[in-house]
Amino acid sequence: MFVRIFVFCAVFLFPLSAVIAQQKPDKPSSTDENDAAVQGPVFDIGPGITPPKPILIPTPEYPDFARRQGIRGKCVLGLIVDKDGRTHDVHVIRSVDKRLDQNAINAAKQYKFSPAMKDGKPVAVRMSVQVEFRLYN
Repeated sequence: MFVRIFVFCAVFLFPLSAVIAQQKPDKPSSTDENDAAVQGPVFDIGPGITPPKPILIPTPEYPDFARRQGIRGKCVLGLIVDKDGRTHDVHVIRSVDKRLDQNAINAAKQYKFSPAMKDGKPVAVRMSVQVEFRLYN
C-alpha cells in the first residue's frame, strides 16, 4: 500500500508542484510604494556583502491602551532593503501583539538606509530588525 501511495505522489503530484512553482506570482494588491516589487536579485547578508547602515529609523507609535495594559516586548520584522536604501516586503517574524505589530510595520516602512554593497555596487538585501516596546518607570 505504501509503495502505491509513493508512486502516485512521485508520478502525479511532484510534476504538478513543478508547474505551480513556475507560475508567476500575482502582483501585490497594495499600492503602497514600499510594497512594490524589488527589481533585481535580493541577497542575504553574509561574506562579501556590506550590510546596510541605518540613516532614519523612526520610533513606532506606542498607543496608550498598550501602555495602560502593560503590553511590552520585542517584535521581529523581516524586510528587504533595496539598492536605494528603501524598505520593502515588511512582515512580522515574531509578534508582540497584533496592534503593536502593525505600528512596528508602519514605522519600518519609513526606515531609510545607506544600501548594502557587494563588489562596490549597491544591492538589495534581506534582513530582520527588532522593534522593542518597553515601559519606563
